[in-house]
Amino acid sequence: MEKELILEIGTEEIPARFLGEAIRNLGLIAEQELRNASLSYNTIHTYGTPRRLTLRVTGLLEKQKDRIVEILGPPKRIAFDENGVPTKAALGFAKSQGVDVEDLVIVEREKGEVVAVRKTIRGEKTKELLKKLIPQIVLSIPFKKSMRWGNVDISFVRPIRWILAVYDGKTIPFVIGDVKSGATTRGHRFMSAKPFRIRTWEEYVDTLGKNFVVLDQDTRKETIKKEINKLAENINGKVQEDEELLDTVTHLVEFPVVLMGSFSREFLELPKEVLISVMRNHQKYFPVFSATTNPQGYELLPYFIFVCGTPVKDPQIVISGNEKVIRARFTDAKFFFEEDTKTPLSKKIEKLKDMVFLSDLGTYYDKTQRLEKLVTYIGKTLGLQENQLKELERAAVLSKADLATQMVFEFPELQGIMGKYYARISGETDLVAKAIEEQYMPTSREGKLPETLAGAILSISDKIDNISACFILGLTPTGTSDPYALRRQAISLINIVLSKELDLDLEKVFRHSLELITSQFKNNELRERMDETLKSVMDFIAERLKNLLVSEGFSQDVVDAVVATGFSNIVESKKKIEALEEFRRLPEFNPLAIAFKRVVNIVKGQPRGKVEETLLVEPTEHLLYQAFLEAKKSIDEKISEGRYKEALIQMKALKEPIDRYFDEVLVMDKDSRIRKNRLSMLWEIRDLFFKIADFSKIST
Repeated sequence: MEKELILEIGTEEIPARFLGEAIRNLGLIAEQELRNASLSYNTIHTYGTPRRLTLRVTGLLEKQKDRIVEILGPPKRIAFDENGVPTKAALGFAKSQGVDVEDLVIVEREKGEVVAVRKTIRGEKTKELLKKLIPQIVLSIPFKKSMRWGNVDISFVRPIRWILAVYDGKTIPFVIGDVKSGATTRGHRFMSAKPFRIRTWEEYVDTLGKNFVVLDQDTRKETIKKEINKLAENINGKVQEDEELLDTVTHLVEFPVVLMGSFSREFLELPKEVLISVMRNHQKYFPVFSATTNPQGYELLPYFIFVCGTPVKDPQIVISGNEKVIRARFTDAKFFFEEDTKTPLSKKIEKLKDMVFLSDLGTYYDKTQRLEKLVTYIGKTLGLQENQLKELERAAVLSKADLATQMVFEFPELQGIMGKYYARISGETDLVAKAIEEQYMPTSREGKLPETLAGAILSISDKIDNISACFILGLTPTGTSDPYALRRQAISLINIVLSKELDLDLEKVFRHSLELITSQFKNNELRERMDETLKSVMDFIAERLKNLLVSEGFSQDVVDAVVATGFSNIVESKKKIEALEEFRRLPEFNPLAIAFKRVVNIVKGQPRGKVEETLLVEPTEHLLYQAFLEAKKSIDEKISEGRYKEALIQMKALKEPIDRYFDEVLVMDKDSRIRKNRLSMLWEIRDLFFKIADFSKIST
């Protein structure tokens, strides 16, 4: 008979940033444990509020299904003699299994026929299994941070205060830490804290609802979203979509009450990013914007919407309290802004000498000196004009100056943004100001990329310097640990280069960056390890590039084949991958790839030299070499112009001469000079193919 399990873990308030993942993991772990225990069920659903994690399992059978297990014994030839009479081996096996020898069966296995016993294992009752399973499920939920409390020897995200565990309306008894399971739940901490007896799911949900707890996180989220939009529309405004903030406030409350407050228009004179940051990041408020746009975008209105978790008789009291809080925060921000703008941004540069960038690698002042040289190197490589270089260098010099301002000290998430405003106020050009802002873009994997070329160059320079510095110090990502976000920075670097189609040799740029760091600190040990460090950096970039391109839909083997031949210019590498992906769909691809693999396989580990035509003694090798020379000229021209698909099509001309060569010519000739000459020719053919990809890595 199918029955229902209700599990509720009651706790102190779970941090909002942990709750969503905990809800998902509870379901996944329960599913795995029930499967491992051979317990059949219909559905699993999980829910959560700040004070509880809930699991509902429907259609759970009363007991495990009976299982038939097969226990293997000795081979048939040992268990029975030629007349079929059981031997001591058969008798002993039967006795050890508690069966009569007549109950033994013969089964066929890989090594022949063997004796076996088939036993029926009766399924254990579900309620008995759940006594052991539920504590395992609860204590297996992973959290980024857990804690211990009292004298218990367990850890959980927050102290466990009660456990509801009901199967078929009856309590499943067990103990976790110092808490015994029971059949009671609790309502809202402030509105209805007393315990309530629960027997069914309907009773559970209804009881919580009557006691100011909306259990379903999706229902809370939808309620909050609907109320926010309604309040904004009442003042002809709108709230921009913000799933992250919406999830956060959903996980902060058990009973959402959505209210709107206002603030003085005088604060709108501050940069809107400051106000939004205070509201969103620090107070978890939703900023309100105008419903219609103007040339500067949507106008920020002097209102905010917030979510509290307790019903109140007089909402205005709560609104007034929040207005006082936001007024104080905005007043502080206004003071910081006014103080910061009393002196030009350039005057803040000197303060960077007292701000450590990375231990053993100097200050942010040292970093800006490197950035100035690095952007110049990249700018000249890209062919920027003298006036463009001067503005780019100016942006680099000022890039970190806002770190020394009071505003950024208080609100670090505004770095770069405040630099833009302070640069403009200080009389810097719009290009310089914009580049300062864009240096940190993108701020997330899917974030906005720099719009200006100057911003793109400063941004990749900053990321290249960060990656180089961390690799020099051995601060490289390991497993899931990446404290300096180098993986994200590498992906951002790649995305910027690709989006702007920057014609850069990244290996040369990283080498220049490493040289700037080592020369700045005159560290011979670091300089001696430069080649090793550079290789590690490029391997790191290669992995990020491959992962990124595969995630965009390119075939893994095609990406591997192109990257294996060099990827310093990632713009050209992507073009090669696109061309090869398209060429691969043609019927001529597989035969050509197979021919190339034959070339690669035979030259691997073999010597090479310059091809001497006088040593090409067979007509077939003359034909191949001439076909190669003719194709090479055309292929090189097309590759130099970035016409990779055409170059690949041109390579088809070598397929038949290569096949014929291997059919008619013995490459490993007894004469060492002829043998080396033939290998040298094949090496040149291999190198020609390698200008696009290592075809041996592609599945055929």
